[in-house]
Amino acid sequence: MRCTCRSPPSSGRHPPTDQRERDRALTPEPTLRLVAPPARRRGIGAIRVSKAREEMTSPENQRYIIEAFAERENIEIVEWIEGIDESGSSAKSAWWARLSYGCAQVEAHAADVLIVWRVDRAGRKKLKWAVAEERIENAGGRILSATEPNDQSPAGRFGRNVLIDHGVFIAESIGATWKEALERRVRHGLTPNGQRHYGYTYARGSGYEIDPVEGPNLAAMYRAYAAGDAARDIAERYTTPGAEPGSDGAHARYARWNTASVLRLLDSGFGAGYVLFRGTLHEGAHPPVIDADEWIRYRHARDQRRRRPRAERSPYIYSGFIYCHCGSRMGGRTDHGRPRYACTDSAQYTRHDDASLAAHVIDDAVREWLAGERDRINKAAREAPKRPRLVVDPAKEIAARIAAERQRLDAATARYFDNPGVVSDDAFQRYSANAETKIAALEVDLTRASAQATVRPIVIIGDLVDQWEENTIEQRREALRLLVDRITVQRPGVVPRVVVDSALTRS
Repeated sequence: MRCTCRSPPSSGRHPPTDQRERDRALTPEPTLRLVAPPARRRGIGAIRVSKAREEMTSPENQRYIIEAFAERENIEIVEWIEGIDESGSSAKSAWWARLSYGCAQVEAHAADVLIVWRVDRAGRKKLKWAVAEERIENAGGRILSATEPNDQSPAGRFGRNVLIDHGVFIAESIGATWKEALERRVRHGLTPNGQRHYGYTYARGSGYEIDPVEGPNLAAMYRAYAAGDAARDIAERYTTPGAEPGSDGAHARYARWNTASVLRLLDSGFGAGYVLFRGTLHEGAHPPVIDADEWIRYRHARDQRRRRPRAERSPYIYSGFIYCHCGSRMGGRTDHGRPRYACTDSAQYTRHDDASLAAHVIDDAVREWLAGERDRINKAAREAPKRPRLVVDPAKEIAARIAAERQRLDAATARYFDNPGVVSDDAFQRYSANAETKIAALEVDLTRASAQATVRPIVIIGDLVDQWEENTIEQRREALRLLVDRITVQRPGVVPRVVVDSALTRS
């Protein structure tokens, strides 16, 4: 009997099992592709500490953290830049040159990233940070922090800017605190720090005391310069003979002197009892090695030589204060071995007759004037019932003129800003510059008048007359500067041929 049973008909959706196996055999296996690991980037490690101290994060720790971060991020450190004791907030810090070098390396494609311990290690000035970030990102690089998020999304960049602002805030807060502390010390006559000053010893509690050896040397420097010695000669005099550098190649402090170091020391005013702070002299609490009159005479000598620096080393006595009858200065020269003074304007620009005079004629006239003044002052001292006022001190008059000039300048400045457009900027700038020039010239005259008021004319004139030949040219010149304002050589036939203008003759 034949079986009539049938398999259920196929729906057509699924092929038979043997068909599926045949299809699977004919289908190629999918290819497995390996994804290459990211390329190893090159990085520059940047380390900065403001000041080496115990509580800071040391350069070694920063290096370790940066290296660990670089290893995790598959970065090879190809170079390190380090700034030890370098501020990230001072505009003059040496760190900015190092940071700029790191940016230049990324721009030159010698590195891909700059890695710092924290973003504020790159700098605590927003402008410097922004410039560095812009340079590196424009070159296709990045600044990475080893301890902070490096998210480049808008939110991440905002967070990084907040960190930079926080660093700026911390730096400015520290700076303001230090500024207040330093200003308070200066107000109390103390130095901003307890650093070494030539001529003094320093100890906590007692402060500065005059050194028994260096103190007299410092006073002698002031007196020598005021007497006419050149700063170079003073430097040679106090340089230790045969001074040898130490193992580090540097000489001991104050073992060697030069012109700049001598003038820097004397200008600081520390030996006169002052503290120099941010360009201004303040009364100090330490004892001075010279008195107030000696300080004024030094300032006068300094001002005179600063205005005509070549006169300091001039072999001619009257350099700097001798004038021709035409109004121009006269300079010294030697003709056939004999010194003369000639009008500089006649020699260089407009020639005129009678433009020179032999030095011995001027010497005779000056010595005659000195002798006459000595006799006149002695006679006045004998005849006066009380101690006479031998020298008219114009310091008060000059000070009043300075105050009036400053008052006019202040008034003009107020009118300029209160009425914009009435006076042009150029006109105001010209007036302001002219007023400042007048004030500067009057201040020089005030220093000179104050210096003249500190000397006893009878003593200095007597020394000049009696020791004219023994004194050096520099000593004669500096002494005459305290007594004489101007020497004028007049035309032949005019009597006297040489006119000496001085506060003594105007009294």
